[in-house]
Amino acid sequence: MKISRRQCLQLALVGGAGLLSSCTAPLRHAMTPPPVVSGLASRRGLPEDTWWLNRVTFGVTLTELDRLAELGRVAYLEQQLHPNEAAEEWLVRLRLRGFEVFQAAPAELGDLPIPEVVRQLNQHAILRATYSRYQLLERMVDLWRDHFNVFAQKGLCAYYLPQYERDVLRKHALGRFVDLLKGTARSPAMLLYLDNAQNRRGVPNENYARELLELHTLGVHGGYTQKDVQEVARCFTGWTVEGRFLRPRGKFRFDSAQHDDAPKRVLGQVIAEGGERDAEQVLEMLAQHPSTARHLCTKLCVRFRGTAPEATVQRLSAVYLSTGGNISEVLRELLLSEEILRSPPVFKRPFDYMVSALRALYAVTDANRPLQEHLQKMGQPIYGWSLPDGYPTGEEAWKGSMLARWNFALSLCANEIRGTWVDIRALVGRNDPTDALLQAVFCLPPNHPSLRLLRERLSGTLQRQVALMLASPQFQWR
Repeated sequence: MKISRRQCLQLALVGGAGLLSSCTAPLRHAMTPPPVVSGLASRRGLPEDTWWLNRVTFGVTLTELDRLAELGRVAYLEQQLHPNEAAEEWLVRLRLRGFEVFQAAPAELGDLPIPEVVRQLNQHAILRATYSRYQLLERMVDLWRDHFNVFAQKGLCAYYLPQYERDVLRKHALGRFVDLLKGTARSPAMLLYLDNAQNRRGVPNENYARELLELHTLGVHGGYTQKDVQEVARCFTGWTVEGRFLRPRGKFRFDSAQHDDAPKRVLGQVIAEGGERDAEQVLEMLAQHPSTARHLCTKLCVRFRGTAPEATVQRLSAVYLSTGGNISEVLRELLLSEEILRSPPVFKRPFDYMVSALRALYAVTDANRPLQEHLQKMGQPIYGWSLPDGYPTGEEAWKGSMLARWNFALSLCANEIRGTWVDIRALVGRNDPTDALLQAVFCLPPNHPSLRLLRERLSGTLQRQVALMLASPQFQWR
């Protein structure tokens, strides 16, 4: 379904008068869990539960509110910080089976066209984000995809991305940052994307070294110089991808013949262990550097809080450094603080928006091409960003995606996306349709100011009312 000019005007009217107050009047002021909606029992929890869950997960649902009320915030977070694949719901495990790209080695994927590899990567990511009970893990994997971005359309990078996501990003998403950093540095996907596979003694390639310092660790103002970039590049000479005949092609390889064994000096420290240890020493030093702690903690604050106050960044940085870069410890400090409940709303990027809509409506989806086409039109397909800095955050970067979002909302609610289905009537049951839908989609009490304003402007069929809810400015924000 395409949106007409008239429909566009109606959506603008729904979102008009004061709804942009989502930015300045956070929803935390009246966050009591909704009553029973179509048999989905919601226990009474703390007023901030909905607000908190919207930060920890890809989108609050009545079921997730029940789980939080039963466990309590601390126990719920501990469960999220220690994901157990075996404890995942059987239906989720069933949905995640059969992905060819995750069952074969990169060298064996050559018969698949690159668009097919990318399709499966996107399908897998959407399914996990929508249905996994370990929502915090999925949010962190999404964060690391940006932080350690690889563009799927560069050369043969796509064939190495399934292994990269499964064995590096997902494996270390909640662990120690140094392990994650080392994993990305050795990944053929990263070696090819940032050209370190061509980094050789005498003709060092500085591309990976520069992004390692500027994006992956210290940050733009982290205190390094161009000389440091050059020295780090020398440390990584010989780090490449195996391509020799009758060798395990497509795996990391250290080519000692192409390594510069002469001493280097990085950030004032002499690197002289030689061989593969030169680069490992650099990675270990960078992972424990105060500038890295500050850079990462700032990024975590922006992703989960929307802002990065100096006092909070300093406190989180201290946790990071004292725990050896333990990501889970930093997240525990961030997400259990009272500050998270006083933070401003965070704008949903297209992937967040799509998944939160699927979750809110308890959609059944195969996450295949028809759904992915909507994500493509909204501008955020997985591994589709060509620059090494990853997809941008903040509403300014995504204003151009609003029409595509509205088209998605209309198509979703009308069940016009092949392979995706929602049962809006089931969310309503015997309750007042409008009130029941508002509470199911937003998980807010009926007297909330934003909902009252929406209620006054909703009209038409149930499907159309829900589409207007998903298109409203309130639903664009966490």
